[in-house]
This record gives sequence, structure tokens and C-alpha cells, in this order.
Amino acid sequence: MTRDEKVQMYQRGQANCYYKIGKLVDSLCDSILKESEALGDDEANRAVVLDHIERIKKAHKQLLEA
Repeated sequence: MTRDEKVQMYQRGQANCYYKIGKLVDSLCDSILKESEALGDDEANRAVVLDHIERIKKAHKQLLEA
């Protein structure tokens, strides 16, 4: 296997990991929203939920940029 092939395999693996992490982040955010709806849709609860989701997405973005 040549060096270029090894690099391509590594890059595909890395892209696959980022894709899976993105799917997990989306799933986590969806779960948080569903649980929030089950608890009730008052303004204070919604603000807390949206804050949590924003922090999760910000952490995910930082991970992608690292």
C-alpha cells in the first residue's frame, strides 16, 4: 500500500468519524427537545433547553475545527 493510499484511508476514516459524531449530536439535540416537550413548554424550560443545545453544537463545531 502506498503512502497516498494510506493517507486517503486515514482521511476517509476521519470523515466517517466526524459524520458519526455529527449524527450523535443531532440525535442528542432531538432527544433533549423531545424530553423538554414532555416536561412542558414553559418559557424558562425552553430557554434552558435551547442553551444546552447551543452549547452542544458549539462544542461540536470546536471539535470539527480542531
